[in-house]
Amino acid sequence: MITKNSPIGVLDSGVGGLTTVKELQRLLPKENIIYFGDNKNVPYGNKSQEEIISLTRRMIEFLISQNVKVIGVACNTISTIIDLISDDYDVKIIKVIDPVVDNIRNVLRKEKVGLIATNFTVNSGYYDKMLGDIKVYGKGSGELAAIVDSGKIDRIEVKEIIRTHVNSILEKESVDTVILGCTHYPIVKDIFEECYPEINFINPAFQQAEAMKEYLEEKQWLKEEESKAFKVYTTGDEDKYHTIMGMLQLELPQEIIQYND
Repeated sequence: MITKNSPIGVLDSGVGGLTTVKELQRLLPKENIIYFGDNKNVPYGNKSQEEIISLTRRMIEFLISQNVKVIGVACNTISTIIDLISDDYDVKIIKVIDPVVDNIRNVLRKEKVGLIATNFTVNSGYYDKMLGDIKVYGKGSGELAAIVDSGKIDRIEVKEIIRTHVNSILEKESVDTVILGCTHYPIVKDIFEECYPEINFINPAFQQAEAMKEYLEEKQWLKEEESKAFKVYTTGDEDKYHTIMGMLQLELPQEIIQYND
């Protein structure tokens, strides 16, 4: 049975969704959080739709077994296809894409934006569809998410990749706003900003955390007790979590648990 004290669930293909956890810890400091990162299978953006759905179901069903009261899909690739399966589950699932789309349409009111994401996300056309008459200039990356997820971030290598991708967008159209359409990318947002200080790089994790807060307020499910717990489950290497959490200055989890099928 779901109560106010039930945890919030967050899932991602790897460590990228920790950017959403960071925002949740800031907005909802009393909440219990369970995070599932499928590092063994990162990046999802190079996989088929069938593979992504299968892997996603496993994560959702695990989080439901932990009695979560809401699930944040902190993966843009999964968010593009989650509607195909979300009705199969009773728990509310909040995608990372839709809240940032609302922000661009209703707050920033942009006529055009750039998008850097996985190949799957860009090729899906989901951002184009959701943003409607706002022109989207997208560039897919097959390697950046995996590099960030490794926890071994060579700034020179990452700069070269970022410049290649952003320049590809700017060659098509001059834009002053670029969506970081993979939650791994905000981990190296400082490198994006160092390369292009004149561009506003949007971190969708903030808008997603806001949307999750609004949902819990609406359901009157905000936790009131001060005590809290944060657990991480991963199919991959636990050590990289310490590295990435240090970079993000996260409140550290009580446990990092190896998940095996």
